[in-house]
Amino acid sequence: MERPDPDAVLARVKADDNRRGRLKIFFGMCPGVGKTYAMLQEARQRQSEGFRVWIGVVCTHGRLETEALLKGLEIIPPRIVEYRGTVLQEMDIDAILQIRPQLVLVDELAHTNAAGSRHPKRYQDVLELLSAGIDVYTTLNVQHIESHREDILAVTRVAVAETVPDTILDEATEITLVDLSPQALRARLAEGKVYVPSQAKAAADNFFKTENLTALREMSLRLTAAHVNRNLRSLMSAKGMEGPFKSSERILVAVGATPFSESLIRMTRRWAGMLDASWIVLHVEGSTPLLEIHKESILKNLALARQLGAEIVHQVGDDLADVIMEIANKEHVTQIILGKSPQKPWQRWLGIPSLADKLVGLSGQIDVHMVRISTGEKSFPKKSKQLFSQYRFRQYLLSLGMFAIATLISLLLQNFTGYQTLGVLYLLTVVLSGAFLGRTAAFMLATLSALAWDFLFIPPKYTFTILHSNDIALLVMFFVSALMMGHITSKLRRQKELEHKQRLRSEALYELTRSLAVSTDLSQAMRVATLQINLLCHSLSAVILVDEMGQPDLKQRMGDPIELTDNQEGLIQWVVNNKKAAGRFSDTLPQQPLMYLPLMTSGQVRAVLLIKLLKDRPLDLAQRTLLESFTALMTVMLEKDALLKISREAKMKEDTQNLQSALLDNLSHELKTPLTIIAGYLDALVLYHEWPREALDLLSESRLACLRLTSCVDAVLDLTKLDTGNLKANYSLCEVKDILHEAIKQAAIGTDKQRVRMDSLQGPLYVKADFYMLTQALKNIIHNSLVHGPEEGIVNVQVRLMDERMMIKVSDEGEGIPQETLDKIFDKFYRGAKTKRGGLGLGLSIAKRFIELNEGSIEAQNLSPQGFMMSVSLPITEKEAIEEHV
Repeated sequence: MERPDPDAVLARVKADDNRRGRLKIFFGMCPGVGKTYAMLQEARQRQSEGFRVWIGVVCTHGRLETEALLKGLEIIPPRIVEYRGTVLQEMDIDAILQIRPQLVLVDELAHTNAAGSRHPKRYQDVLELLSAGIDVYTTLNVQHIESHREDILAVTRVAVAETVPDTILDEATEITLVDLSPQALRARLAEGKVYVPSQAKAAADNFFKTENLTALREMSLRLTAAHVNRNLRSLMSAKGMEGPFKSSERILVAVGATPFSESLIRMTRRWAGMLDASWIVLHVEGSTPLLEIHKESILKNLALARQLGAEIVHQVGDDLADVIMEIANKEHVTQIILGKSPQKPWQRWLGIPSLADKLVGLSGQIDVHMVRISTGEKSFPKKSKQLFSQYRFRQYLLSLGMFAIATLISLLLQNFTGYQTLGVLYLLTVVLSGAFLGRTAAFMLATLSALAWDFLFIPPKYTFTILHSNDIALLVMFFVSALMMGHITSKLRRQKELEHKQRLRSEALYELTRSLAVSTDLSQAMRVATLQINLLCHSLSAVILVDEMGQPDLKQRMGDPIELTDNQEGLIQWVVNNKKAAGRFSDTLPQQPLMYLPLMTSGQVRAVLLIKLLKDRPLDLAQRTLLESFTALMTVMLEKDALLKISREAKMKEDTQNLQSALLDNLSHELKTPLTIIAGYLDALVLYHEWPREALDLLSESRLACLRLTSCVDAVLDLTKLDTGNLKANYSLCEVKDILHEAIKQAAIGTDKQRVRMDSLQGPLYVKADFYMLTQALKNIIHNSLVHGPEEGIVNVQVRLMDERMMIKVSDEGEGIPQETLDKIFDKFYRGAKTKRGGLGLGLSIAKRFIELNEGSIEAQNLSPQGFMMSVSLPITEKEAIEEHV
């Protein structure tokens, strides 16, 4: 049998999650095609069907036909925001969550919220509404899809500022394409139905050109068709139909600090969407130091990749091709995407292979694609500006100082040694510069040293002229050696720094892992974790546990004492409810000074990690990667603590049951013998002596009390044997009527026998069961009806055949049992609030276990208008077995 695809199963589970709202997108090629109008029309239709429909935000842009559709629909008042002296209106997400409509309309999904809002983007508001179980209708244009940003720029020459990630299309349950031909749209534009006449002419001559609209229409049709195709594959997979299901392709793209990485990420996302494939964005940290602008660019690119749904991988190494292939093989990548970048002339002259050549040589079965890179991206500052940054200017000054010291020493030593020895002194200076100041400073010092050595010391002095060929060769070799040694020493220095960082990260992970592994105290483990986080992030941190009811325990914090305002405490509760990060560097209230990270186990938030950075700068990629590892380990510790609690409770319960069983076993055996003797003496006294009437009544009452006590002891013994596993079923063919007669004989004593009425089918009825177990079970059930029913009420015992099962129904005429406690009557020692005095509350529990040991089942139900009934279902014995028995 073919194993199901885990991703497909997860997608179906997510789609079938009734607690999550459904998203419908009215999709179009550009403004003016009628998306809002179509959304309002369908919303009115849903309202007529009885749905509670509210408007969160709708922009009519002054179109009268659209405004007419608003009549009759409830509108949630907007939230007023004042920003830089301007009053803005934003959708009030808190009001929507409070009202909780079945369906809410949210226009313009790509809208950017005003500063200070909970989420920077409106689509993030929509995701929160969906998580709350509210259905959403929204509108979106194709130019707002993030992965198509460069294509839109190339077609329309307009840079789109507001975009949504492609994953929002994957979130949609349904996408409705609102289509209009370019000619019809231009006609609407000319009629003033899209923009006011003063704007319509300019729009028709620019964005709304026929060729632009045609290209945008093609993009919208392709995207909608791709979504329909994915839905079809999901439906076929769910129905078990054969077909081309989810692609097994896996794509990798390597990105860095280049200004073209954004284009590669968007292109890879489009490619992955077309192939329905998973994709990885790889960043390789090399030994070359990066400027702050490069670091910011890397973080920006990886944030874009994460937003578009990529899996992020961070690796350290200098050989880019080897690292890419190592990750590609490890992650089972099938395709690698590279940007087409020109090779430098000197690399071609020296025959140095390009990155693409290396990857093709190492790729094996993996496809390598070279793609054209968009040139519309912003470039970094020129090399001249990078060379004279503040950090490198200090390096250059120190190199000049080292050069001056080496030159001064050489001038002092020139009369005592040859000029060849002075060259070695300069070479040593270059090596030291490369080891401590970096490659650029070493190259500068190597050039200055070669020039100074020639000018000051190689004869003829104070001129750059060299007379002897061996001096020329010596100078050339000195310069080349200085460059090489400067490069090697600076590379070794950088590698040492990387190894030092890696060692610190590994030590931090090891220390945290070791502490979590040996610790059985959650508080101690979390203190160790927060200490490691503080060292990593230069911060204060604390962990707030969440109870089983989903409420944060704000009074007991583990870690640093971080003061919280009421709003911050409310944000902690929001993190718990929505299972998402909030605060700094997140999509929810990023202006907050704290980071709020949920620690989740089994799909529930068990704790919230608070981090307060002491330095006003963002975390770099290495810090974020290590922080994710720390939070994963903390989650493991929370899971471990929960399992330890379960284990301790189970052990305590097991010990309690063992002690209880031992006590009951010993006690019941100690009672069984004297009760048997007492019952025998009472029988003898009644039979072999003539007593007055009053004395006989006393003896009969004593005998009944002794029988009741004996029955309780037998119940305890049976329960002990069941709990210890010492009672096994001895199956044989038993006649049901014989079992019932014996059960009634034991359960109904004295006048109670007249209250039991049995209604059975004619002829023998056999079941394969343990005679003793079934007799005791039915005795307990009948006795329960006799005791808890009306004092003079009738107990009916009915035997029937239903659906190839033997059904034995015992009913009384009592008041029944409260519905909320109906499932508890089979629990050990359970006694209802109105239960009559006497008994241990074990009879029905033993009956249920005896019946289940005989492959049967028992159910309890209240009858209408009054009465209570228990139904026992047993398997019917086959005719051949009965004939063989007879």
